[in-house]
Amino acid sequence: MTKYIFLLGSLDTKGREIDYLRQRVQDEGGAPLVVDTGVLGDPAIPADIDRHQVAKAGGSSIAELIAANDKTRALLVMAEGASRILNAYLQRSELGGVLSIGGSRGTALSTRVMQSLPIGLPKLMVSTVASGANTFGPYVGAKDIAMMYSVADVQGLNILTRSIFNNAAAAIVAMSRGEGAVKRSDQRVFTASILGASTALVSQIQSLLENENCEVIAFHAIGTGGKAMEELVTSGLVDGVFDVTLGEITQALVQGAFSAGPERMLAAGRRGVPQVAAPGGVDFIITGPIESLPEQYRQRKIMQHTPSITLVRTSAEEMAAAGKLIAERLSSSKGQAAMILPRQGYSWFSLPGQPLHDPDSDEAFYTAFKNHVAPHVQVVELNTHLNDPLVGETAVALMKDMLNQGERRS
Repeated sequence: MTKYIFLLGSLDTKGREIDYLRQRVQDEGGAPLVVDTGVLGDPAIPADIDRHQVAKAGGSSIAELIAANDKTRALLVMAEGASRILNAYLQRSELGGVLSIGGSRGTALSTRVMQSLPIGLPKLMVSTVASGANTFGPYVGAKDIAMMYSVADVQGLNILTRSIFNNAAAAIVAMSRGEGAVKRSDQRVFTASILGASTALVSQIQSLLENENCEVIAFHAIGTGGKAMEELVTSGLVDGVFDVTLGEITQALVQGAFSAGPERMLAAGRRGVPQVAAPGGVDFIITGPIESLPEQYRQRKIMQHTPSITLVRTSAEEMAAAGKLIAERLSSSKGQAAMILPRQGYSWFSLPGQPLHDPDSDEAFYTAFKNHVAPHVQVVELNTHLNDPLVGETAVALMKDMLNQGERRS
C-alpha cells in the first residue's frame, strides 16, 4: 500500500516552491500529494487535494471564508479541514509523512495540522520563524514536529532555498521509511513524570520494571512534558502511570511558565488507567535567571539551579492548594489510584541542610491532601524522603497489585 508524503501549502503564494518540493520528493522515491491550504488568490499549480475540498472538510467553503473576511477563521477552518483529510488517510494506513513550508501564517496553519497527528508519524516544517527569539510552543505543542529554519524567506527558488528544500525532501522521505506512528507494544508500557529532583526515584522504577519486560517512558515535568504524557495516556497506549513528579500542578496554581495547563493529572483518571502518584517537585517553583526573580519571591528561600533557572520554595498556602488539587484529581479517577507520601521530603532540594528545606510547608501539603482525598485512594506514608529506594519499590509494588486486581476483575 502506498504511503503518501503530504505537502501542505498555500498554492496562490507558494505554488512554485511546493511544485519544486513535489518533484524533489518524487526524485527521492516518495509519493507526494499536494494539499492547497490557500484561500484568496488563484492557485499557481494544480493540487491533488484542492482548497475547496479542504474548506468543505473544515465545515465551510472558500466562498464563505472570502465573504467573511476573517483571516483567523480562515486559518482555523483550513487547518481543521486538512487535519481531517490527513487523519482519514492515516486510518487507511496511507499517510507516510507531512512536509510544509511557510512564514508565520503558513507555519501556524501547517503545524496545527501536524499536531493532530500521532507521535512517530514524520512531520517537518520548513519555516522562517524557526530561529531566533521566537517561541516554539504554539507550533510544536506536545508532538514530535521537526522545525527547520529556512534561513531565507520561502519565497522563490534560488541557490539557498533550493538547497534547503532538497534537504527537507530527502529528510521527509527518509523518515517516512521508518516505523511510523507509535504503536502498541507487546510489553507493558508505563509513563513516569520526572525532574532532576526525582531522577533517582524514576531511575529505580525503570530498573525494577525493565527487568520484567516492561517499558517506562519518562516525561520531563516542565510543562510540555506533562502535556505530552497526558496525550500519550489518552491515546490508549499506556498500562499505568507513575505520576511521581507533580511540580507542574504547583506551576499551574501560581501561573508559572512551566505549567502543563488545566488538564494535568486528568487523563489517567478519565481512562481508568492505574496511577501511582508522589509529590515530587511540588515544593518549589521553577523561574528564570536569578537576576530577574519576581519581587514576590525575593524574600523566600531560593536555589540557583542553572544560570537560567532559579528554584523558589513554595509557601505553606501554595503547598496546601497543591495538596488539595492533587487529592481531588486522584479522587475523581475512574480507575485505581494510590499516593505515596514520603514524610521527610519531596525532593533532593528540600531535605535537611538543603537550600529549600521547609518542613512547615511540607506539612501544609500533607494536611491538605489528607483532608481532601477520597477513601478509595490508597495512601501509603513512608518515614523517608522521595528518592529513597523504598519509595521506588513501594511504587512498583502498588502498580503490580493494581494491575493484578484489574486482571482478576476482568
